Amino acid sequence: MSFISVTDIINFQPLQAIVGQEYKLEGTVVPTNATNKIIVWSLVEGGASISIKPDGAYIKPNFTGTITVRAMIINGKEA
Repeated sequence: MSFISVTDIINFQPLQAIVGQEYKLEGTVVPTNATNKIIVWSLVEGGASISIKPDGAYIKPNFTGTITVRAMIINGKEA
């Protein structure tokens, strides 16, 4: 089986959120048959918390403003 690199992560959700509510972070890995497809989320900037649960990662905004989240695939590119 050959290694298939990730070329992009698209269709990020949510794009908007309400303060105090929790939202599941979602994205689509391209191509869909990439070898490694698990998205790892991290907070880059803004007032929010990210929690990891058995069914995925969730974000909960703490106050109004812009939040920047990073989505990456560990070992997603062929070296």
